[in-house]
Amino acid sequence: MAKSKRGREAGASSNTSNGNNKSTISSDDLAIIAGVVVVIGDLLALWALLLAKKEDDSQAEEEGLLALISGKRSRRKKR
Repeated sequence: MAKSKRGREAGASSNTSNGNNKSTISSDDLAIIAGVVVVIGDLLALWALLLAKKEDDSQAEEEGLLALISGKRSRRKKR
């Protein structure tokens, strides 16, 4: 390979020339971190869905109680 002005081979980065650099994240570590982030996101989405279902159930129960208290019945078309 051709050498650049700084004396390094073209295409070689400063991180690869020094094999003892431990500050970089490997691809396996990055995949594990991404998996954890995805699982956390899925758990938050599940929690939001459960809370929304709970709200809908309690709202339907309140509407049912209000209908019983008011004494009004739903109107059906008679044929």
